Amino acid sequence: MSKKEEQTEVSSVYQKKDFTREHAEFHNCYTLQSVKDDVAFLNMVYDANTGFTEESVTSDFINELKVLGKEIYFFIASLEADVSPQDYIKHRYEFLRNRVPNGNPHLFYLAWNGLIKNDSFKRLLRQRFSLDAFNNQLCPKNIPAAGAMMTRYRNKLVLADDMAVNAKGKRRIEGRILEDGSGLLMREKIVWLPNGKAVPIFAQGYVPLNQTQVLLIRHGRSFHESGGDNPVFVGSGYWDHWENNRRISRSIGNYLQEEGVETAKELGRDFKVVVDTLTEQGYPLWSWSKDRLIPVFGSESENTEQTGRYFLQEAGYTNLSFNAVYGLNSQKYGALTHKNKKEIFTKTIKIYGKKWKGTDAQKMAKAKKFFKNRFFLFPEGETLIEADWRIAYSFVGLLRSNQGKRILLADHSGAIRVFAAIIKTLDFADYSGLKESHDAIIALTYQPGKNVRYDYIQRADYPLRKRSKKA
Repeated sequence: MSKKEEQTEVSSVYQKKDFTREHAEFHNCYTLQSVKDDVAFLNMVYDANTGFTEESVTSDFINELKVLGKEIYFFIASLEADVSPQDYIKHRYEFLRNRVPNGNPHLFYLAWNGLIKNDSFKRLLRQRFSLDAFNNQLCPKNIPAAGAMMTRYRNKLVLADDMAVNAKGKRRIEGRILEDGSGLLMREKIVWLPNGKAVPIFAQGYVPLNQTQVLLIRHGRSFHESGGDNPVFVGSGYWDHWENNRRISRSIGNYLQEEGVETAKELGRDFKVVVDTLTEQGYPLWSWSKDRLIPVFGSESENTEQTGRYFLQEAGYTNLSFNAVYGLNSQKYGALTHKNKKEIFTKTIKIYGKKWKGTDAQKMAKAKKFFKNRFFLFPEGETLIEADWRIAYSFVGLLRSNQGKRILLADHSGAIRVFAAIIKTLDFADYSGLKESHDAIIALTYQPGKNVRYDYIQRADYPLRKRSKKA
């Protein structure tokens, strides 16, 4: 061996030793067998069309993942505190294109999902995508001074029992004199609904300039039903790209089934009771005009727009404008979208199950838990913790940007679960299992500096009307 060759070999050995030292924190994230299993999983998802095989997993391949894992870690750590979901997509796409070899999304998947074995990375994700920041924005926990006029009463679109009756237990029909944010003082009217709920409202459908009033409903059964025992993964499509300074969506449409259409219509007929009751007393929710459109918001999935339109039409309103909000989309399952869950679970057990103990039923439960891990990145999709953060960010933005308006928000159960989490300051263990019913109509009022609280205009235990047996 020549002296030059000997120096080159020594240098190579030194570099490898230095590499091992530098990336020691991620050493246990990428073992030979775990990476082989992850490659097998990807090949299962993509029908062996990834360009990788288990034989591709060598020590050099694993070292490459360690380097990429470290870069992902510091990419997340370097994000600005106020980064928006749109900008996050852009930054992540640029990271994939510029920092991942050949812009390969499979390498990104392998590096990320190896990294979630590391406690410091999971802690970083919890910090970066925490809902706490939104809790603080919507729930500042202000306690009014004794005798103060501005109390929690102001922030209720539906009054609780203790606010709707006087000291003698008699129903109140007048509210407080309130300032609307522009210096104008007005007295509210309190209108009682047939189900015993009380609604404080101003004449002519007026909304104070310093408030956003929201009516919130859940969409009905869709062709690609999400959650529960549905047979397939239903998400918002593949990973979005960012090109020419704009988002390129690869979302997959989802329309209401006939049953879902009828659910929205039935809910609209319930709501018409509210509309008629308020109008009869001279306090409409919205002043009808073809030039004054009712703002309706939802995700980019067609079922939310359909729900909003059928709901309002049955209540007597056709003057509406639908606004699709990217940030309210359901979690992106990427390449698993519309794939059969049972088939994926069974194949996942074959790949990872050899190190799982227990019966077949217990292994199936572990397979389901594998995909419910909120740090798990779906191939060309996103993690649950990212999705919840995106939804929360967009919800708060929606409230802030619609002050002086009464809006309708139609969305999916997962999004409503996040709304409840940030309003009620719930942690993941408390809100992850929440599921709103299809017959609920929720109302809330946002006002900067005040706590947001919501209540139900209708729920199963206090319906607005008696539905027909067919419904």
